[in-house]
Amino acid sequence: MSALLLAACLSASAQRESLASSMPFFEKKAVEYQHWLDAKGFGQVLQVEQVRLKIDRNRNLDSTELELFLLLRSTDVDTAIAKWNRLKKDFDTDADSLEAMLYRAFIHIMEIPDAQGNIQIYVRNRSASYIKDTHIWIWLENGRIATQKKVATMRAKSFEISVPYPVKKTGKSASSKISAARRRSADEVFDLILKHVKTSMLEHARYRSELSDRKPHIESDSSRTATMLKFTVADLGKEVLSDQNRYFWESWVGINTIAMERLSFQFEYVPAADGGYSLKCIIDGKFGSGVFKPRTSGYMNMEPDFDDFFEKYKNDFRLRIKTLLQKKP
Repeated sequence: MSALLLAACLSASAQRESLASSMPFFEKKAVEYQHWLDAKGFGQVLQVEQVRLKIDRNRNLDSTELELFLLLRSTDVDTAIAKWNRLKKDFDTDADSLEAMLYRAFIHIMEIPDAQGNIQIYVRNRSASYIKDTHIWIWLENGRIATQKKVATMRAKSFEISVPYPVKKTGKSASSKISAARRRSADEVFDLILKHVKTSMLEHARYRSELSDRKPHIESDSSRTATMLKFTVADLGKEVLSDQNRYFWESWVGINTIAMERLSFQFEYVPAADGGYSLKCIIDGKFGSGVFKPRTSGYMNMEPDFDDFFEKYKNDFRLRIKTLLQKKP
């Protein structure tokens, strides 16, 4: 008899109640949850986006689980995660965690069974789209708070240029011979690139007008080997993010809100068996406040928010370098 009673209790505890009829209540409570976030000081980092019934991977509705969607208040992954990490650092103790407190408040405010909910935290970009592969999930599993954190890896831009076997004609007749021209060495290629950077980037006219308060320069940690060139250009403006403009009144008060850009370049020279060579390039783009020069760790990745600008810049830069290398030595 006792065994049957135990089985009946276990069966009852395994039943999950449907939450569908309470959706209007949950939507009102979502507003209350935001008030709670604000009161705790979390509202500067977290914002309630929506509450809904669970939708599984097959796009089926599960009326027995409630999902709370929160947004990190930033359109940049690095900034968003930095804010989250700072919040955790300020709150977490050996006895408690930020994730556990967020979940407890969720269950309490929504008045649902403790195992019938989950919290999902996302980041939206400037176009209001979710940033892919970036989320923080919180749920209850086997009576304990479970979490999953995933942060998108920011990708640099890259390209490769192939410079074919150089030839030249000798003589003017149709039967003139073709002989090999001299192939540029890696040193010559790298010298051309650095000269181009100096004239087209560091000495651009905008640093004598709109951006006269900027002093773009190549940082001191640049390196060069027989086949590799690495350098970072700092204190740039409107190099990649070219649509920004300085307001006329900014010069009166001595500020400049045009974003400070920092571009890192890596070039690899690869000789080809046919006598030509290829040049591989990787560009990492970051930006920061134009008002106060950011520390190195204070710069933010241009992807994904400014990926369209960054992609266009890469293509334009590739074309300029290709034109440069195709000129006769």
